[in-house]
Amino acid sequence: MRFVWAVVAFLVAVGLIGAGVARLALASEPDTVTSPIAAADAELPYTVIDADVLSAYPGQQGLTIADADNEIFVSYGRTSDIEAWLSDTSYNHATLAEGQAENGEPQVSVEVVDATNEYADSGERVWWNPRDSDLWIEQLTAEDSLERDFALPDGMSLLVATDGTQPAPTDVSVTWQTGAITTPWAGPLIAAGCLFLLIGLIFWILGFIHLRRRRGPRRKGSANSGGRGRRGSARRAFWAIPTVTVAGALLAGCTPSAWPDLSNDPTPTPSPTLTASPEAEMPAVTDAQAQRIVASMAQVLADADRETDIELGAKRLTGAAYDMRKTAYEIRADVDDWKLPVSLPEGPVSVLLPQANDGWPRTALMVVGDADEKNPTIIFASQQSPWETYKISYMGSIVAGTELPELAPAWMGAVVVPPESSFLEVTPSDLSATYADIIKNGEDSEYADLFDIDNDAFATALHDKRKATLDTFNKSATSDDERTASMTFDQQAGDGDPVALATFDSGAIVAVPFLDSETLKPTVDDGIIKIPDAPEIQHFVGEEETKTGLTTYYRSQLFFYVPAKASEEKVRILGFSYALADATLLDEQTDDEQ
Repeated sequence: MRFVWAVVAFLVAVGLIGAGVARLALASEPDTVTSPIAAADAELPYTVIDADVLSAYPGQQGLTIADADNEIFVSYGRTSDIEAWLSDTSYNHATLAEGQAENGEPQVSVEVVDATNEYADSGERVWWNPRDSDLWIEQLTAEDSLERDFALPDGMSLLVATDGTQPAPTDVSVTWQTGAITTPWAGPLIAAGCLFLLIGLIFWILGFIHLRRRRGPRRKGSANSGGRGRRGSARRAFWAIPTVTVAGALLAGCTPSAWPDLSNDPTPTPSPTLTASPEAEMPAVTDAQAQRIVASMAQVLADADRETDIELGAKRLTGAAYDMRKTAYEIRADVDDWKLPVSLPEGPVSVLLPQANDGWPRTALMVVGDADEKNPTIIFASQQSPWETYKISYMGSIVAGTELPELAPAWMGAVVVPPESSFLEVTPSDLSATYADIIKNGEDSEYADLFDIDNDAFATALHDKRKATLDTFNKSATSDDERTASMTFDQQAGDGDPVALATFDSGAIVAVPFLDSETLKPTVDDGIIKIPDAPEIQHFVGEEETKTGLTTYYRSQLFFYVPAKASEEKVRILGFSYALADATLLDEQTDDEQ
């Protein structure tokens, strides 16, 4: 009888599990609503779709675009950035209309937005093609048709176009999923089947135990047959284990949608949330944007370095960073193995401090490279208008072992510190000249108490370089115990404006240009200074020797942490880059000058 009940339980289990699996396999697609987005003006080259159109129903929603004549382009970014990029032209703008259609479905309203020229004073558009703008968080292209699911947060929108000159695709539709795919009884059916399978297995085992007892005592010669019985029982047990395992796997694979929802609607409880002030401006760059921008910068600079093409480099360089690389490329034309300035890795962006600014120009500080790298790259980049790319204005390597000050999170951003700010220990505009006095006088400088001189890696490296250069010079500038030439050093603020972003403790990270020089002069009549084995100097002066003297200039890009006024911290160096800048022959001295 036990075997009969076991067979019945197995059959019921097979039926229940089969029914549950069938419900999973035959689950119907969710209910959807599709609405076309008809352009108000089919000739316009751009269409903007607000995030509220996609978010009319919760979850991801589908966007379908078709255009057999042109490559389709879609990007998404902050609504304010897209509107700024389109501020000098007209475009179709799709939004969610108030109210609903008669059938209860959402309505999409499309209107033409005329040019506002709000950002005309920040710059001029240089191209109409929306591809590769630094304002986009992500961009997509496709031939003939494009289908993609989106779930954009508030404040984000989609831009649809082709190449910016042809009309935007007009065959555009959005599909909302109005309900989730559910199979509410698949889980209970499979669970019940697993239970009956277990019951059947128990009856099956009890049946064999009962059958074994009914056989009574056995003779000793029946040991072999007993062994076969045990092996047969073992085989049946091992046959049952995979069966239970498969059933358990099916049960484990059931998602919450496979179970009926028997719960009551929960009572919402308030929870604390972080909200930004309505007046607060948005950070200029998001994490996703920063990764895209840096990858593009790295590719452009790698190509420019390979070709020593400063016009190509100018797409991503400006200010001190541009000047340093331009000089290096010019030297490389005459000196094949001349070392170029610090390169930019493709990523990752391990530190991002964007300016909180809804307008232009915009600035961002980025540290590029893994956090555990010895000398990651630090850059300041700026965007002058909605239509320009971000360009690196300062670029250097972080000093090994340096800890950055506490920074605001990337989603909050920071403010740009004005050059004349009196809230810092040293104003950004005076920082380079003040530091020049530190280099010249060291601990005797009147500003020594403001700087962390003992841990200044740049000052140490510069003084070591000068000492080595002077020692080598002294050996060659002495003849018959007579000094035939002299070497002097100088330093000063470089040409260019500082860039500063505030830190979390009211201090600032400040980047400034810096210039130092070495001057050689003959000290005897008819003295000659030779320039042997220095093709990089000959590149500038075009001579192998001089009777008047020579000054060699070196350009630096310095990154400092400058604490707030009255802070107990000191100004300290964070990173730098250093390179040859120029060399000039001295003019002949007149009798009066002598």
